[in-house]
Amino acid sequence: MDEHGKIYWHEAFYEGLKLEFEQYKDFLEFQTEHRLSKEALRVDVLVIKKDKNVQIDKNIGKIFRGHNLFEYKSELDSFSTWDYNKVMGYAFLYSSFERVPMSEITISIALTMFPRELVKSLENDYGFTVRGLGEGIYYVDGGLVPIQILESKRLSKGDNLFIRNVRSNLTTDDMLSTLESYHEFRSLDDKNVYLDRLIRANLAVFKEAMKMSEAVKEIFLETAEENGWLENKFVDRLELDRKNIARKFLSLGVSADKIAEATGLTVEIVEGL
Repeated sequence: MDEHGKIYWHEAFYEGLKLEFEQYKDFLEFQTEHRLSKEALRVDVLVIKKDKNVQIDKNIGKIFRGHNLFEYKSELDSFSTWDYNKVMGYAFLYSSFERVPMSEITISIALTMFPRELVKSLENDYGFTVRGLGEGIYYVDGGLVPIQILESKRLSKGDNLFIRNVRSNLTTDDMLSTLESYHEFRSLDDKNVYLDRLIRANLAVFKEAMKMSEAVKEIFLETAEENGWLENKFVDRLELDRKNIARKFLSLGVSADKIAEATGLTVEIVEGL
């Protein structure tokens, strides 16, 4: 987050995309901001299929070939015809510099705002066909390489929870399901980009989720202990003392006994806060 309060989602999208393909982690290589040349040209995410014989059944990965370029736009960003042309240029540059045939490249455009003007231009000016596959996935037919448009807010909650929720207007249910599902794949830590962005952008919703779910409270308290969030290094970084941390946990509904055990304070002190 910068001084104006803008959330930078790209790193979170990268982490969320890896989570989406967790079951294929041994067969896919992910590279963030892959440089396309010696100049400052970078594609947001490059997904390389390491074994060409592996079939990707994930709904947003069925389009995959050997080398798959993802262009991501944050929730308030639009995607114009000029942006489309730029991404096509990335594909050509990648093919040239990496010596990869265009037949081995796909493009995925992930955004929150559906690009109506772009779709109109693709159909009317380029002669392409844009067809919806349902739940926020659209294929662009007629181009040199396979292209899909992912309207993230309409993606499946069941299949695409992690990149669907890379935004700031989550509901409490969205936050709960994301936190619980995330814990199945990754351990929580204080350097986690995905959760950091989600919580910063949805702080009130996160606090409400913590109050509603004992499971989520347990996860975060255990993680705080395991990662030393309650020790001096973490305390110094946040300029908080143990009592302030205890107050934070109390506000989230964690029991005094558990807070006392985690912080080293007595139950009496915690109850008196």
